[in-house]
Amino acid sequence: MEPEVVIRVATPADAAGLAELKLMMSPPAAPLADWERALFAHDLVSWIAVDPDSRVCLVAEVDDQLVGMAWLVVFSRAPNIGTLRRLTGDVQSVFVRPEFRGRGIAGRLVDGLLDAARARDIGRVSVSSNDAGAPVYRCAGFEDAPLLLEWRADPPGR
Repeated sequence: MEPEVVIRVATPADAAGLAELKLMMSPPAAPLADWERALFAHDLVSWIAVDPDSRVCLVAEVDDQLVGMAWLVVFSRAPNIGTLRRLTGDVQSVFVRPEFRGRGIAGRLVDGLLDAARARDIGRVSVSSNDAGAPVYRCAGFEDAPLLLEWRADPPGR
């Protein structure tokens, strides 16, 4: 029998585990010193604390070890007549440790973020996905948005 996977809201005590997951997801070019890992963990907690109502982080935990994460960043949109409060969300950094993939954990994390969006009355949630992740989002109800356009600044030094 596989151990139970618990999906829950991240707490400041999860900082080191979240930092490790982020580093596994997007590895740095060079190995980090312990102090750099600790600083990154601190920065994550600080980022959440600046405006906790606009950031939701869910974690997947197995036997007290973080095995996955997913983030929802909430943005305020320009008001419409009769609708002052308009919010949109962006799903970011959904990641599950490779050895725990294929168990539906990513889908449960995304579903949890969408529940958080509904609870906040968020009218639209977007996600940028790669081909491997797209089925998870489609299963959760996301659809292709062919008119999405994107602008990117030139990298520094160009």
